Amino acid sequence: MKVCIIYESKYGNGKKCVEHLQNIISKKGNDVETSSIREIKPSSLPRADLYIFSTPTHMGSPPGKMKKFLKKLEITEEGAKYALMATCMDYKTKALQIMEGLLQPNGMNKVSDGIKIKVTGIKGPLETGYEEKLDAFAKEIL
Repeated sequence: MKVCIIYESKYGNGKKCVEHLQNIISKKGNDVETSSIREIKPSSLPRADLYIFSTPTHMGSPPGKMKKFLKKLEITEEGAKYALMATCMDYKTKALQIMEGLLQPNGMNKVSDGIKIKVTGIKGPLETGYEEKLDAFAKEIL
């Protein structure tokens, strides 16, 4: 399976999660490509069987750069699948719902309700046990 992970990470917590998830997915025999939204244009995403979008949260919402990226996203495969993840200080964040709303007009199909990984301070660290949560998430979406 070809998996494309697109992420934004301000303090490195999201990138740490993405790297762990990439490692898990690769070990299961999948081809994984990872890019920051700062490195790739929304019109030039590689073809994939599954897209994973990861974002930090700012006041309960994805940052403007991520929202803008998702609004301009061009996915050519009909019925493309996606999953979402967010790093957050509060599990009540609406980031995943906001991202889902931005992806639905593209006709993409969600494969999971997503995952939220708690950051224990503005700059981290990540919650204890985040690796196990990501392991379970990978199993769910693959």
